[in-house]
Amino acid sequence: MKPGIKLLNEQQGSGPEISPKDHVTVVHICYLSKGEPLYENRLEPLALNDRKVVAGFRYGLEGMRVGGQRRFQASPHHCYGETGVPHKIPPNVLLILVIL
Repeated sequence: MKPGIKLLNEQQGSGPEISPKDHVTVVHICYLSKGEPLYENRLEPLALNDRKVVAGFRYGLEGMRVGGQRRFQASPHHCYGETGVPHKIPPNVLLILVIL
């Protein structure tokens, strides 16, 4: 894992390992660092090499195996940094992501 990404829990999948060039579809939950849900059970197709995808999300998926589950935290500098997202994500917030 890259610095700033911390693995909290994982159930290893039996499929191939996800690489930075893959296109995947994931169901995920995102929490703000104090446990407040940002969104839940979002089904989303992602191109991991697409710069529009938050770096913390991309980095946290790397090395995961298809069919597995993972919970990780991503530091602010890999997510929304000092600016956050007005009225939605505060500045300098640590995100907790759960891949189902």
